[in-house]
Order: sequence, then C-alpha cells, then structure tokens
Amino acid sequence: MSYEFPIKASKPYVCPPNAGPAWRAAYEAGYDMAEIEDNLRLTPMERLQKNELQRADHIKREEFLKIFQRGWNFIQKKHVNSR
Repeated sequence: MSYEFPIKASKPYVCPPNAGPAWRAAYEAGYDMAEIEDNLRLTPMERLQKNELQRADHIKREEFLKIFQRGWNFIQKKHVNSR
C-alpha cells in the first residue's frame, strides 16, 4: 500500500465558525489545523505509516547534522591550528 502525504495544506485554513473553544484556541495559538484535519481523515494505519516516514526523515536529518558538525569542528580545529 502506497500513500503520498501532502507536505503543505492544499489551501489556506479557515477556522470554521462552529469550532469549539479548544479548536479555536489551538488555531489562534498557531497550530496547523489544516494538517490536523488532514490527519483526522487518515485511517489509523495511514497515520502510523505517515509517522514512520516522518520519523525516518528526522533520523536521517539528525545523522546528517552530526556528520556536518564533525566536519565543521574539523575545519575549525585546522583553521585555528594553521594560524
């Protein structure tokens, strides 16, 4: 089963007039309510798959940043020692 998850909401979110106080508070606090609504349309299995994809992407970014930091530290160390 393949499912493509949108990166951004397809349209700007407009808070519905009948939204409850918690929903409205989250919207006013800046939460991406379009993303929440999109997630609520997914089945539990699709939500798990989406979470696993995002988790894998996060781990890859963390690994890249560690490698980048080691390279940056190496450059800084060589630059300081070359003076």
